Amino acid sequence: MDRFELSEVLNARVESDGFESLTVPEQAFVAIWVLEADVNNGGFDQYFFNSAGDYARLVPMALRAIGAAQAAAIVDTANAVFGPAGPPPGRDERQRVLDALGDDRARLFELVDQRFFAYPDDLQGLLEAYVEAHASEFRQ
Repeated sequence: MDRFELSEVLNARVESDGFESLTVPEQAFVAIWVLEADVNNGGFDQYFFNSAGDYARLVPMALRAIGAAQAAAIVDTANAVFGPAGPPPGRDERQRVLDALGDDRARLFELVDQRFFAYPDDLQGLLEAYVEAHASEFRQ
C-alpha cells in the first residue's frame, strides 16, 4: 500500500474510531502527514487554524521518531508561539489564541514557514522508512 492509500485508510479510521484507536506508529504517520499537507498549503497559520493542528503537540515527538530532528525543532518553534504549554489541543481554543495575536500573526509564522519549506529533513523518505520498519504495527 502506498503512502496515499495508507493516509486514506488511517484517516477513515480516525473519522470512525478516533485518533486514539490508532497504534503509535499510525498516529505518528497521520500527525506528520497532515502537518506536511497543511503547512505546504498555507503555512503554520493554516495548520494551527485547521483541525490538523489538533496533533501539534504530538508532531515533534513523531518527527523525532522518524529521524527528522531538524523538522521537529522547527515545529517546536512554531508551537512556542502559543507559550510554554504549546498550542491548545482543541481547534476552537487555538483559533481564539491565533485571533488574539492580531497583526503579529503572519510575522510570527513567517520564519518557521520558510525554515519548514527548506525541508532540512527528507520527510517523505524518512516517513516511508519508518512505515517499513514498523509495518507490523500498521493495521490494514
